[in-house]
Amino acid sequence: MALTIDQKIAQKEAELARLRNKSRALENGQKIILGGMVLAEAKRNPKIRQWLVDTAKATVKRGVDLKRLAPLLDELAALGES
Repeated sequence: MALTIDQKIAQKEAELARLRNKSRALENGQKIILGGMVLAEAKRNPKIRQWLVDTAKATVKRGVDLKRLAPLLDELAALGES
């Protein structure tokens, strides 16, 4: 039995949704890996640490994000003091 136009559209929309989810998952995985790399290097390298702290303070504006980052930024700032 041949599919109707509406059924074909629904199939393609479902396929598109799966591809979008796959793309988002790939992008999120890349962000996690790069974030981990940057954090590891920031803990070793004072220049990168200072850049990361300065950049986060200058660009992160949402209160919930600032609250989430505060312990990490405090930890990085303390590393710079030692």
